[in-house]
Amino acid sequence: MSEEEVIQYLVSTPDFFVRNAEILDDLTIPHPVNGRAISLLEYQVDHMRKSTAQYRSQFERLVEVARENESTMQKSRRLILAGLNCRSLDDLAVAVDDMVRDDFEVSFHTLLLFGEHPDSAVRSLSLNEADNRIPFTIKMTDCYCGILPAAEMAYLLDDHAELIQSVAVLPLLSRAGGELKKRGVLVLGSEKATAFDKDKGTFFLQHLADLLSALLLRLVP
Repeated sequence: MSEEEVIQYLVSTPDFFVRNAEILDDLTIPHPVNGRAISLLEYQVDHMRKSTAQYRSQFERLVEVARENESTMQKSRRLILAGLNCRSLDDLAVAVDDMVRDDFEVSFHTLLLFGEHPDSAVRSLSLNEADNRIPFTIKMTDCYCGILPAAEMAYLLDDHAELIQSVAVLPLLSRAGGELKKRGVLVLGSEKATAFDKDKGTFFLQHLADLLSALLLRLVP
């Protein structure tokens, strides 16, 4: 009788060991680690212990993800409520300052708007100037994590550029009428190289960029 036939028989006869329980006492299986012979019961206990550890790890990861999602929702809610109370670009800049301090806990950031905004203290420059000053950054239409060219770091983050080891770039865009318009950019800078790591992904950052773009569009149609 081949192994395949034995396996097929046992699969098709699930109560075999129930009717022949005495056989279980004579079965031995090599230990998965040290190779010594152990009983089927010991093997099952060891297998169940490993399965339990795996389930516990999966459960803990699910709890962690749930907490991250809850945190994301809370941060988004705070930004929306603060943004809805903004009556000017300067109010929006204050809301961004609060968000950066409370939700990101990073030391440096720059909110830069494109176009003319003479009634606001928010930093701004024309798109033509942006093409010359920050050519790498201005091309972005999706959030970016990593590091920027040295000249752009110096322009965007001034004297703090040398301290910064990683940045996150949030492009602020509008898509009214199907036309993509670049409205500005929010740059976050951290002294930690792992703060804005490419491997961490940009889903939450993109979510915030979309919210900020919508809030900006309310103030600058």
